[in-house]
Amino acid sequence: MSRLSSQAEVIKLGRLLGVSPVQLDFLTDLPSGSLHHFRTAISDQLFDEQRELIQAMAALTRWLPSWLAALLARYWLGATLTARLASELPAWRVAAIARYLPKDFMTNIAERLDPRGARELLYLLPAAQIAEIMQILLARRDYITLGRFVALLPDAVVSELAAHIPDEGDLIQIVFFIESRHRIDHLIRVLPRERIERAMLMVCDTERRPLWPHILSLLANASYGLKRELGELVASQGEDVLNAVVHAAQEEDLWEDLLPVVACLSPEVQRHVVNLASLQVPEVLQRILIATERKGLWTAMLALAEYMNEAGREALAAVLAEAENSMLERACYAALLSAQWNPLLDIARRLSPAKRQACLDILDPYLTTLDQETLSHLRDLLAHYGIAQQPSLPTTN
Repeated sequence: MSRLSSQAEVIKLGRLLGVSPVQLDFLTDLPSGSLHHFRTAISDQLFDEQRELIQAMAALTRWLPSWLAALLARYWLGATLTARLASELPAWRVAAIARYLPKDFMTNIAERLDPRGARELLYLLPAAQIAEIMQILLARRDYITLGRFVALLPDAVVSELAAHIPDEGDLIQIVFFIESRHRIDHLIRVLPRERIERAMLMVCDTERRPLWPHILSLLANASYGLKRELGELVASQGEDVLNAVVHAAQEEDLWEDLLPVVACLSPEVQRHVVNLASLQVPEVLQRILIATERKGLWTAMLALAEYMNEAGREALAAVLAEAENSMLERACYAALLSAQWNPLLDIARRLSPAKRQACLDILDPYLTTLDQETLSHLRDLLAHYGIAQQPSLPTTN
């Protein structure tokens, strides 16, 4: 998963623990899936500490009239205990009690409610009541709670809710905190096309700069087809916009999110993007290679290098020349798996003799495993790029 997904999980975890996300920054490099499971385990542990009390109250509540249970919730239990109690009651019973609860109190419950057991409840509550709760959450700028539940809502409710959110920036922040990321594509398809386009084009607005990482998060978590569609929409806005995205990715170390998006673009757009002057700066290429190493993106990186011009490959070779040989080893292995020899060897020929020899040393153990046709092709490429061969290099029959 992406670095931005991990950032969203850290923010959610901070809220659960009642601490600033800054205090949990050391967790950002962990996979978002692991952080999600950790957060869920903590939530379950907190619930288990009061399970006997909650179960006893649930047994009592089942016998009370709905209006009396609502009074009990408001004036004795409070929002936190009521949210936990709701998970122990049938959804139809919770929906019946909710009819007697004011919208502000229902919103407080929503902030604390576990979404794992709320899908049936959301289908039983009146759409008007849900819309009121969502509007209050929006007024509170509680995008975390909105993100937890929006993927569980019926499509009609999502459409109605979106129609009452005039600012696409709010939509982007809700999607950033969405709990069920596999539902992102569906939610985007539910929303009007023009709204999604306006949201993407906020990268043209420097005043909305804080939202750019959230836009990139949407791109990073979309499916391949949607990633390409939305990415090319952004790329079509011109070099000024693309350079702004590059600077944002560099400032916030978001290359592991951005590289897969670029790799999804059409060849023509990829060629334009990878040859931006802003991408050929040594410091930028260093951060890109670090992200490539960290997330195992060498196949995507070599595919992009295929479209680099001379200046870009020279710049990339200069950065690789200063890198550890372990980075070259993983690049060579990716080229072996995906047959991306041309970009790798063209970059390798620009390295020092010692680094070129290091590439050959790395390749040597793999060469004996190749079939004769592939081996012959590789030998021809080595000769074409003027890279000397080791004496131990196998020969064809």
